Amino acid sequence: MIKIKHDGCIFCVGCSSVCPVNAIEAVGTRMEHYPEKCIDCGLCVRVCPANVIRLHKGVKKAEDIPKEG
Repeated sequence: MIKIKHDGCIFCVGCSSVCPVNAIEAVGTRMEHYPEKCIDCGLCVRVCPANVIRLHKGVKKAEDIPKEG
């Protein structure tokens, strides 16, 4: 599962364009992700110029994402 830090996102939609399973899309003025679709490929992380996407392999629920310290 990915986590997008929305306050740093520059809304370039690059992540959405490379996602092979359409797990990220532009909704209004922010990028939304759909964990149930995510296959943990990491392509979105690699193309993000703002470096605001983190990948947590194998995680499918937001509450299971490790807390950042």
